[in-house]
Amino acid sequence: MLSREIIRNFKIYFLLGAIFMALSAYSRFYFSEMYRIEPLGINSIDLLDILKFVFLMIFLGSFGLALLSSMFDVLILKKLLKNTSPKIALSIGIPAQALMIILIVQVLDFVYVNTLPLIYEGPVDPSEPSENMFLIIHLIVAVGMSKVLIEIDRKLGPGNLWKMLTGKFFKPREEERIFMFIDLQSSTSIAERIGHLEYSKFLQSCFQDFSIVDYYRADIYQYVGDEVVVSWSPIKGVKNDNFLKAFFAFTDLLKRKREHYQKEYGISPYFKAGANIGPVIITEVGDIKREITYHGDTLNTAARIQEKCNDLKAQLLISESLYKLVNNKDAYQIDDVGTIHLKGKGKNVRLYRVAQLDN
Repeated sequence: MLSREIIRNFKIYFLLGAIFMALSAYSRFYFSEMYRIEPLGINSIDLLDILKFVFLMIFLGSFGLALLSSMFDVLILKKLLKNTSPKIALSIGIPAQALMIILIVQVLDFVYVNTLPLIYEGPVDPSEPSENMFLIIHLIVAVGMSKVLIEIDRKLGPGNLWKMLTGKFFKPREEERIFMFIDLQSSTSIAERIGHLEYSKFLQSCFQDFSIVDYYRADIYQYVGDEVVVSWSPIKGVKNDNFLKAFFAFTDLLKRKREHYQKEYGISPYFKAGANIGPVIITEVGDIKREITYHGDTLNTAARIQEKCNDLKAQLLISESLYKLVNNKDAYQIDDVGTIHLKGKGKNVRLYRVAQLDN
């Protein structure tokens, strides 16, 4: 899970880092005499070699910025924000990333001094502090904009930001998707028992743990009260039975943390789920606030399947269409529990109860 988040952040940092380093190189080359080559004359130097050198510097700088920043965000800053106040976390995070940028600039200066002479066979002095500050400012802007884009990407769902910017969802389009509705059992009685404030904290903890499904390529579509809706493309969801493994990874994590939840809230959370696959319409809606939404009977059916969990004494129910796509049926206890009739749809859906086999 962490590796996927690091990779997503890395891509954004790398792209913005490369863009702003290119802008910095362009500006310094023409206005700040970055390469100190004027005494030799620009015509005496192979332009292709210079371009190769510039691309090398941009690649090294943006790669280092992306690697350090993405790892710092996920492995350190995210934990600080979770375990301490944002004020303290940011007071640590901002100076730390500033030091990263200074380190990257120093490394680039070292490469500059030791690599450029190979191009035109002449000594090169280290950059002036003012010149380094010029690059530092560009990298600070790159980091700031990257963080904004990362937060927007997290809000919209991984990968959806670029799709919205390119207008992919502007016109409604049909896709095949797996949808799973996951709901907290006895939510009303829990809220009455511990109070709404503690109940909100309780849900925060549960949905924080729910992020484990990211490891199984799940896209979190939306949170609705005590319910979360997740989705997969058929390729990602069916591969290695990810749609089943994701749910059971979540429930297993809750079992391992049962003592924690009992100590904090006096409750052991229990979630039930229903899943279905089929065609849906995906589109972008809204003007003041835009959002990517899915419509279609596939979602309605998945929601109805989840509602039958209590009646059928199941923690996870799936439709027959999904059952046929399960790769390793021997890894689970799967029982045919009959059909449900969808009122107004004129059709029946056969359901299967899925449980993990005891290890």
